[in-house]
Amino acid sequence: MISKSLFGNRLKEKRKFLGLTQAQAAEKAGIERETWGKYERGVFMPSGDVLLSFLNMGIDVSSLFAAEQGIRPSENSEISKEESELLGYYRQASDNGKFVILSVAKGAEKKAAENTQVSATHKTA
Repeated sequence: MISKSLFGNRLKEKRKFLGLTQAQAAEKAGIERETWGKYERGVFMPSGDVLLSFLNMGIDVSSLFAAEQGIRPSENSEISKEESELLGYYRQASDNGKFVILSVAKGAEKKAAENTQVSATHKTA
């Protein structure tokens, strides 16, 4: 079983990586700031519902538990600063704003795929 203090240290690292204060993180998780602080200090361990809210915040919960066992999370389980920033904008956006963000992302991916196909066609021609 992972120690509460190690869990708390990892949670604090994740919160800081996301650029959140304890109060902001607690609000996003739907808990009191004091409770968040107790998680970080290793006083309490969060319930399953709270862990689910951590996932919804972009925190890789498995890495919080895996750290003590020497298991390194894969590079794909960590999000980059740019991904974190984009996720922050998305979560703060209105429903219409979220639609626009998704539309732009899908359009950019489609355009990139088209450019790849055009580039491959020119190489074979």
